[in-house]
Amino acid sequence: MTSSGKSLKERAYRMLKEFFAITVYLWVVFGLLILYKSAILAKYDVDLVQHGLALINALALAKVMLVAKDLHLGQRYERHSLVYVVLVKSALFTAVLALFKLLEDYVVGLFHHKTFQESIGDLAGGTGKGMATLTALLFVILIPLVAYIELKRVLGEDKVAELMYSPHTVNEVQPNQAA
Repeated sequence: MTSSGKSLKERAYRMLKEFFAITVYLWVVFGLLILYKSAILAKYDVDLVQHGLALINALALAKVMLVAKDLHLGQRYERHSLVYVVLVKSALFTAVLALFKLLEDYVVGLFHHKTFQESIGDLAGGTGKGMATLTALLFVILIPLVAYIELKRVLGEDKVAELMYSPHTVNEVQPNQAA
């Protein structure tokens, strides 16, 4: 047993579940963004390979997020309100993921003997406006994921699972309880 009371096998299983959940979330979002892009650009025959790359990107970025989380990215903000923590960590994860994506495209470009500008030319249209828009979109996309992760941290995984996966009814206000 480790000092936290969980065996290595239990921690590995928990990390694998978290990796899978983040991957699925990112894959769905990236897949939908690609579908949207292909619907807009249908007359230009957008390459279907992009749909397969959505899964690869989701796997890579989920791993980057878990590594950043294990490095305690944004942990010093955890004493603030939950909404603040979610927004700050979403921004930090966005910055890490954006830098990782730039680096990834640059390395692939190096392999094909391209300059940095040529390598990132296809990323968000290669313009500053496109990259800023894509970064803002990624930030907004990460907010629900980070909120879910932070709720699990604050409330505990069992409580969040109960809240999310158990049926609930709305409690009606009793006449004598009305203010």
